[in-house]
Amino acid sequence: MATIHLYLVRHGETELNAAGRLQGIYDSPLTPNGVRSAQRLARMLAPVHFDAAYTSDLGRAQQTARIITDLHPEIKKPTIDVGLREFNFGGLEGTKNRWIVNQVRKQLGIGTFVKLVLSRERFATLLWVFNSLDRTRGAETLVGVTDRISRTLRRISLYEQQDGRDKNVLVVAHGLVLSAFLYQISPRELPARLLKNTSVSRVDYTASGFQLVDINVTPTRRT
Repeated sequence: MATIHLYLVRHGETELNAAGRLQGIYDSPLTPNGVRSAQRLARMLAPVHFDAAYTSDLGRAQQTARIITDLHPEIKKPTIDVGLREFNFGGLEGTKNRWIVNQVRKQLGIGTFVKLVLSRERFATLLWVFNSLDRTRGAETLVGVTDRISRTLRRISLYEQQDGRDKNVLVVAHGLVLSAFLYQISPRELPARLLKNTSVSRVDYTASGFQLVDINVTPTRRT
């Protein structure tokens, strides 16, 4: 069976990222720094021949995908897939990150808070925090977002395998949704601060399933 090499990219820095606010289904454009970083990533990935490209339906991911595919004439247009959309924060959309941290410290106490941050289950704990603080109960759960992104990437991989050829597939999405996927297949490898803007992680899909190859690689300023 063919091997599908998935290049999982987090979008460039946005205005809401720079403002330190939660950004799930809310959207904002890339900052000038985000554009420059995406251009560096595009140059880093230029030697890779992509057989297909997919992007979230949110504008920041599509903007990043366009910057990358501008250097890949083999890709006519990325396929938009709503399954790649970012984690839904529910009523917390747009909330300042600092407010979230302060609320958790108040509820748990500084000692328990530090233990949770340093634990191996910190990513699961982070999503539990979002759910517990969202009074609208609209925020996604860890199980829900993990199931969604895993099904989406498996569907994409199976579709690309149909002609029996090994392929390189570009996927441009978001920090939390990609972190949820990587946490499921290799929890110890997920960075404590999750995935950086314009980072790329590579996962191979074969008959045995998903296998992590590389994670959270970012372009240098010289790239």
